[in-house]
Amino acid sequence: MNYRMQVCSNSMYQEQYMTFVLENHVKLPTPHPLLFTLGFTPFPLLLEEECFISLDAYQEVVGAWSYLYGTAEDAYYNNDVIQIQSIIFSPKYRKTKMFTHALQHLVEHIDQSGRGIKEVRFWIASEPSLQRLCSKLAKKTSTLATPQGLIEEYRVPFQQLYHYAMNLHSKQHAIQGQQ
Repeated sequence: MNYRMQVCSNSMYQEQYMTFVLENHVKLPTPHPLLFTLGFTPFPLLLEEECFISLDAYQEVVGAWSYLYGTAEDAYYNNDVIQIQSIIFSPKYRKTKMFTHALQHLVEHIDQSGRGIKEVRFWIASEPSLQRLCSKLAKKTSTLATPQGLIEEYRVPFQQLYHYAMNLHSKQHAIQGQQ
C-alpha cells in the first residue's frame, strides 16, 4: 500500500482533516459525548497547532491525527508537554505498517520542531485492544469514569517514544529487506 503523511499546512489540507475526522468520528467507540468531542476537534487548527493526514495512492484521506502543546490542567502553559487530540485511520488502514509510519512521522516532526518537548500524553477508551497497544508505548497514569465509559490517560517521555518509533521503523525495514 502506498501512502504519504502530510502536515495540514494550508486550508485545503485543513479542510480534508476536518472532513475526515467528522466523517469517521461517529464510527469510533469513544467515551465522550459526540458534541463534547466535536467541540475539541478544531482546536489544533484554531490554535495553529499540529494536524496531519495520511493520503493513499489516489490522494484520498485514510488517516488523521493531531496534537496540542500543553494541557488543560495547566492552562496550556506547559509547552514542553504534547497532548495528542486524536488518531483516526480508515478501517482498511488500521494496520501495524500504517501506525508505525504515522508514529515515526509524528516523533520526527516533534523532534524537528526544536520546542524541547519532554512528554507526550493521550487518553483512550478503556478497551483491551487499545490497552495492549498503548501499554507498549506509554505508562497508564490514571483512569476516569465518564457517563459513556472509562477512559485512561497514558504518558511517555518524548525521547522514549522517539526511540521506540525509530526502533519499530528499523525493524520494519529489516523485514522488508528480507522479503
